[in-house]
Amino acid sequence: MMSISLCLLYFLHYTCAAALEEAAPVPVNDTAGNDTVPEPRFSPFSVRDDRFALATFAKVNWFQAQAICASQGMTLVSISAERDQQVLRNFLYIRANTLLHLLNELIWTSGTDLAEENTWTWFSNGRSFSYRNFQSGAPKSSTGAERCLGYNGVTSLWQNVDCQEQHYFICERRCAIFPEDNAFY
Repeated sequence: MMSISLCLLYFLHYTCAAALEEAAPVPVNDTAGNDTVPEPRFSPFSVRDDRFALATFAKVNWFQAQAICASQGMTLVSISAERDQQVLRNFLYIRANTLLHLLNELIWTSGTDLAEENTWTWFSNGRSFSYRNFQSGAPKSSTGAERCLGYNGVTSLWQNVDCQEQHYFICERRCAIFPEDNAFY
């Protein structure tokens, strides 16, 4: 359990530190050789704002989604309170309204019980679930492999599913520097 906690702290430190760094553009000579212009960067996100980013370029498993978010200085989204759920729902309906047909499928969040079965936590901040919005009232497992949490963007209900399933995902920037969250993440 201690090694999992240390891993989680390292992951949180890495993603928060990456969110604070500003990527410096790589200078590239233009065709005339006079000026430099920033090199374009690939973004896996189809829709984003200052806090959230929705990735719909490909369906990936939960672990891949975690890695892609981290590579962009973000974490998979956490829904620690009903307010978080409302903010996320607003983002999806305002920013991603042209993708609503995709949102009826599950979207990866950072929720998991991989550290301890039936003890659900948000991987991105290490907190246990205090707010729950599971589809059937409680997480259910028919095979024991449903250890990661998906979010339905239309119904806002949660469902625990196999971490190896392929889904779209939502990343977020959520570090202690954001004043709207009066807690340490």
